Amino acid sequence: MQMMWRHMSIQDDTHDKLTKAYMAYFKANEQFAKRRSLATKVAARKALAEIRILARTRRKELTTEFEDSRNQKTHNQK
Repeated sequence: MQMMWRHMSIQDDTHDKLTKAYMAYFKANEQFAKRRSLATKVAARKALAEIRILARTRRKELTTEFEDSRNQKTHNQK
């Protein structure tokens, strides 16, 4: 039996969403390379815009996680 590493009801974190957004862009870009139409261009650009939004969100999360970790270490040393 195949083991599922993530349950369907668990919401994806930003990293997972970013990975999925890249895969969507990859597919859209392949379609654009095969057939340069308005629809394929729009799909690729939309996927890139989603990546940009998710990348900004993840950057903020990384900073917050780092600061929280740093503050926790400082607090534990006192």
